[in-house]
Amino acid sequence: MSLAIERIIDISLELDPKNFAMRTPAGFKKDMQFEMEVLKEHDAPGGAGQIVRGVHMRLHAGSHVDAPEHNVRGGTQIHQLPLELFIGDAIVADLRDKMPGKAITENDLEKAAGTRIRKGDRLLLRTDHNNTYDGGSDKWMKASPYLTIGAPRVFHNSRTLSEHGIVTMPYLKNLDRISKDRVTLIGFPLNIIGAEASPVRAVVLL
Repeated sequence: MSLAIERIIDISLELDPKNFAMRTPAGFKKDMQFEMEVLKEHDAPGGAGQIVRGVHMRLHAGSHVDAPEHNVRGGTQIHQLPLELFIGDAIVADLRDKMPGKAITENDLEKAAGTRIRKGDRLLLRTDHNNTYDGGSDKWMKASPYLTIGAPRVFHNSRTLSEHGIVTMPYLKNLDRISKDRVTLIGFPLNIIGAEASPVRAVVLL
């Protein structure tokens, strides 16, 4: 039985070593920018005619899921989260008026989604800022809207969400292509054991 899907919209950032980079905040013992290399060529002697590539990356590169352990020592890890979290109804909260660099308050979220959101919904925050993601430059960071203490505390919003067991999916794009009020969001993480995050290929079904 096929699903009644009109369209699939990819809302994930592209991972291309030619134009993708990430900021390196203080505290890193070493860094892993996104790189890809060929480990075996098609014409390698005894290589069965196959090409094999490898990637060098953080688990937080591009669109990804953050488990509570990302911010909470001893918190739930990726492999411990139920798969049901990563598929289901979602609504878009239009917050484009918070560009550039304005605060998103609890009242703003209530205005943008309060009358439409249902228990169990996933909430997509639309600012369209990630449509021009440049690797997190200072200019890009200053233009990025942010959640405040009531929704939750400024500069520590991901920590506050993690402390309450809420799973986040940062760095999504193309939310401007969503034409329906309610969609199905799918963004499964990899089944990595002992990790605080995982890359995802996030899509919405219309």
